[in-house]
Amino acid sequence: MKSWKLEVGSWKWFYLLPFTFYLLPFFTGCGKIQKQKYEGEKIITLWETYNHEEHNLFLEIVRDFEKLHPDIRVNVQRVPFSGMRMKLMTSMITHTAPDIARVDVAEPPRLVISKSIIDLTPFGALKLAKEIVPAAVNSNIFEEKFFITGSTSSQKHIFGIPDQTTGAALFYNREMFRQAAIKNPPENWEQFVVIAKKLTVDTNGDSKIDQYGFAMDNSLWWGFPFYNTFGVKFLSADGKSCLLNSDEAKKCLQFQVDLYHKYKVEAGAWQAGSVSCDQGFINKKYAMIFSGPWNVKKFKDSKLDFGIALIPKGKAGTSTNVGGTDMVILREAKHPKECYQFLEYLVSVDAQKKWCNTLGQIPVNLKAYPYIDTSKNPEIKVFMEQMKTAIARPPVIDYDQLEYVMNQEVYTARTKEKTVEKALEDAVKRINEEILSY
Repeated sequence: MKSWKLEVGSWKWFYLLPFTFYLLPFFTGCGKIQKQKYEGEKIITLWETYNHEEHNLFLEIVRDFEKLHPDIRVNVQRVPFSGMRMKLMTSMITHTAPDIARVDVAEPPRLVISKSIIDLTPFGALKLAKEIVPAAVNSNIFEEKFFITGSTSSQKHIFGIPDQTTGAALFYNREMFRQAAIKNPPENWEQFVVIAKKLTVDTNGDSKIDQYGFAMDNSLWWGFPFYNTFGVKFLSADGKSCLLNSDEAKKCLQFQVDLYHKYKVEAGAWQAGSVSCDQGFINKKYAMIFSGPWNVKKFKDSKLDFGIALIPKGKAGTSTNVGGTDMVILREAKHPKECYQFLEYLVSVDAQKKWCNTLGQIPVNLKAYPYIDTSKNPEIKVFMEQMKTAIARPPVIDYDQLEYVMNQEVYTARTKEKTVEKALEDAVKRINEEILSY
């Protein structure tokens, strides 16, 4: 089914599904509406997509905020994460949008271009941004030339505040490391190859490899730790050209291909029908993988003896990918100043201490780092350090399409259907024509 491009006034809406209005009845009744308690009270409607545990804690933080601001009430409504984009687009067409919405970190470029969310710069958000994990907040910062037609200005504006951030680090099996007499995880990619070779073994003597040093996914998101450490730039400064035909990009993708074909230390987990990275790690088939804080409990429950380390250093040092969500204020918000006050409180040190110490998550506010109890969640310490050098994903209107194109082309390089150079040249051509031409 082809995507639609629909113009409503000066707004541009991308990829609206044809049956949107058939779903309108489904979109009603998502939460109880708070009634105004007294004259002058300001009510903010907020749509969020947290899981059950996060939702309950979020309500506590909302109540803490309301105690500090008795003239403001936050009406919290839950929305399924997978349904937020559709519901939000429909609500903006029908003028039933909330004041604040929690969106995936890939959404701000689309919302900024379509003028769906407001600029938070007048409220002082750029000053607040200096306290936030750079890779998380940078997904919300855009130069004027990105969203103003014909502009060449590099003046920066901010359109959202991250409420959650996450990324990958290197998970390794300590038991396998001990068996191979390896004391420490690799610090750079050269050490990584040496260690991965020692961990790639035939454990039962049948002349077949049973245990691999490493396993990697095929998706672009999982490729960012490689690209970032190699110093790869995805887009030109003006965001109009893809730069993946650079020497750094070619070296990076060649390294990924070599892990499987040349060094023979990667399990081929990116191939259809193969054992996934997570499952292979649990089954002790893969000694090292990239993973995130969301898997710590699962790996602990499987009784794995594992450690977590920073992504190995490349030319540009250690770095990683960035996931998470942002809070944005919608264009028709009735009380934008009060909405911003809530977002400011949500990422405050007090709120972050409560959120992260309870849930074992990475703080978005750097000033909250000293207050995180790492004795309770020791693994989070590595992720807190890793996020300091993470890099925000490329600011494109349709990140999903970017993933699709890159996954296809990278796959052809890993299977040697195409050379690395050809795969990246084709990727650049498609990205320029299919994604950056808006």
